[in-house]
Amino acid sequence: MQKAAGGQSGEVWSAMVSPPTDRVIAVTEFLASRPGEPATVAELVRHLGLTRATCHAVLAALVRAGWVIRDPVDRTFTPGPALIALGRSAETGVPAARAADRELAALADELGMSASVAYPSGEHIVVGGYRAAANAEEPEGVRVGQRIPFAPPFGPGLVAWGTEDDVAEWLARAPQPDAGRADLFARVLASVRARGYTIESHTPASVRLRSLLVELDSLSPRQRPAVAELLYEIGAIDYLADDLKEGRTYPTGVMSAPAFTADGRAALNISVYVWADLDPAAIRAVGDRLLLAARTVTRELRGTPPAGFPAVSR
Repeated sequence: MQKAAGGQSGEVWSAMVSPPTDRVIAVTEFLASRPGEPATVAELVRHLGLTRATCHAVLAALVRAGWVIRDPVDRTFTPGPALIALGRSAETGVPAARAADRELAALADELGMSASVAYPSGEHIVVGGYRAAANAEEPEGVRVGQRIPFAPPFGPGLVAWGTEDDVAEWLARAPQPDAGRADLFARVLASVRARGYTIESHTPASVRLRSLLVELDSLSPRQRPAVAELLYEIGAIDYLADDLKEGRTYPTGVMSAPAFTADGRAALNISVYVWADLDPAAIRAVGDRLLLAARTVTRELRGTPPAGFPAVSR
């Protein structure tokens, strides 16, 4: 035991691995990753690499807790009503969620683009909210609760203002070491810091690959590394600061800006789904609106933008 702050005795935080707990989490997340698609024990065993006995034991506990519902006719399992209460409690307990939700609605109305908010969570980025714009094309690869690898090329805006260790950990999560790509991502982070927001390029391949993100959690552990490597190799890369020339238009995908906590760390990413060819002036207009949203949420969080975070130009 060591003394906690204020002289109180507290336990030392431990990050010990708990395989039984991990199995419960894996089953719950697999079921949540397939909304409207009941799963059988055989599917869970196949995708998660569990034994049937272990899978039955985990499911029995989840059914008793109301986290999972079992259909007695076709013997399938779906997320249960207790998870609704947990989700609402989590949303209520996260001030950022309430502040961001208002900004998502404003962005969708003003820009005519769908918007989302995502939170860094360990080695993943979790989509916590989504607002569809009227008459906007539904973005592919977006689902509330979806987990995206917090690794290149995803999440540069959440790490650009972090410490050197934060950046090194993000780069180290890449599926394979590649000095050339690491140098490219270092330049991406510099460009993000210069303008305050990310500008993802938009290609047919990146659109198709985004749809894989929705399926990533439901893939078996053996399939995930191959898909993650594919996303790393072909996923859309942000435009660099000197890429955008006046007099041209550029295929633009997702643009994002972070909001910050009191210690200047990125708390969340606010994104809009452009899916259009924009000239640099139009891109800057969307970027400025994102910066305004990010600063609004940061202020409601009583946060502090890090030194050098750009001001809104308009």
